[in-house]
Amino acid sequence: MYYLRFLTIFLFLDASVPADEPAPEWSKSTFSSPADQVFAAALKSIAAQRHEVKSKDEVNRVVSFHVAVTAWSWSYNMILKVASAENNTSNVSIEIARSRGKAVSWGPGKKEVQKIFAGIDKELAKALPAETK
Repeated sequence: MYYLRFLTIFLFLDASVPADEPAPEWSKSTFSSPADQVFAAALKSIAAQRHEVKSKDEVNRVVSFHVAVTAWSWSYNMILKVASAENNTSNVSIEIARSRGKAVSWGPGKKEVQKIFAGIDKELAKALPAETK
């Protein structure tokens, strides 16, 4: 009985502690636009892909959203962060946690992260001609 309790507690703690491995390079991107514009483009990219926004903090440029189950992937909770960088550029990172099971999932969420980054690029490109007029 003692062994079963120990095993249950160990498995619970193991599943609740995020992995200490560093975030992969594909979960980060740099954009040649100011952080406020990139954050606005990220919100549009998330909406265009019909992901559910759970919370957003426009001051700190952080948005938490849910990617639903598809035929090809599990559901994910993602946190997108936009930070100002040098020369009026912005760094974006996306953290991924599976909705069920393993605490952190880097591999399977790659396709969703790439779609978000592509959507940001697309939204920034739309805004560019309006700024040059």
